[in-house]
Amino acid sequence: MIELSHIYKTFEPGTVNESILFTDFNLSIHDDDFIAVIGSNGSGKTTMLNLLCGSLAPDKGQIIKDGQDITKMKEYRRSEFISRVYQDPSKGSCPSFSILENIALADNKGKPYNLGLGIKKDRLDYYRTLLETLKLGLENRIHDKVGSLSGGQRQALAMLTSTLTPTSLMILDEHTAALDPKTADNIMELTDRLVHEKKLTTLMVTHNLKFALQYGNRLIMMHQGKAIIDVSGEEKKDLPLSEILNKFNEISLEYGNSL
Repeated sequence: MIELSHIYKTFEPGTVNESILFTDFNLSIHDDDFIAVIGSNGSGKTTMLNLLCGSLAPDKGQIIKDGQDITKMKEYRRSEFISRVYQDPSKGSCPSFSILENIALADNKGKPYNLGLGIKKDRLDYYRTLLETLKLGLENRIHDKVGSLSGGQRQALAMLTSTLTPTSLMILDEHTAALDPKTADNIMELTDRLVHEKKLTTLMVTHNLKFALQYGNRLIMMHQGKAIIDVSGEEKKDLPLSEILNKFNEISLEYGNSL
C-alpha cells in the first residue's frame, strides 16, 4: 500500500499569486488497485503524481509505502519501485537508441552497472517475444532507432519497458492524450492487459471519461485538491456516465474549468 497522509501543499506562498492546493489531503492506494483519476484543470491530479514520484515535496504530511516513510526519499530512489509513463511519447524512451537498446536499459533497471556488455545475446529472443505481444511488428524492427517510430508505437514500447522489472506502482500520466482515438484505444487495451497479467498497482490520470469508466476497479474525481468522488468495485461499475458529466458540468459552471 502507498499512502498520501495529511498532505498540505501551497504554491508561491506569501506572494500575490499564492495558491493553496492541498489541505489535509489523504489517499490510500491499495495493492492491485487500478485507479482512474479525472478532474478539472488545476484540481491537483498532476501535483498528486509529482508528490508520489518525488519530483515535488509536500509542505506538510507524509508519503508512506508499506509502512515506511518515503517523504524525503529522492525521486531517483523512488524510480526503483515507481514507474511512470508520460503524456508525451518521447519522454518514455531514448530516441537515438534502438528498440533493442531501450529494452536492454529497462531490463537492467536497478542492477549494478559493472563493466560488461549492455546487451546480452541470450536475452535477444526474449526481447523479440516481448515485442511480439505488442502486435505492432516491432520484433522485426528491433535494431531501428526509437525516434523513427510513431507516437503510438513509442507509447506501447514505453508501456512494455516500464513493466519489464517489478514495480510497486505504475503511474500513467495522461498516457493516451497525445494519440489519435484508434491508437488510444489500442494503448488502453494493452494497458489493461499488462496491468492484469502482471497484477500491477496502477494510478491513471486521464481526461477520457470513457476510459475512466471502462477501465480499472476504482474511480476518483478531483476538484480543488479534494477527491469529491471515490468509488470502487460494483459501485464504480454501476456509476452512469451521466452522473459524472453532471458533476463535472456543475463544477464547470461554478468555476469555469475544463476537463
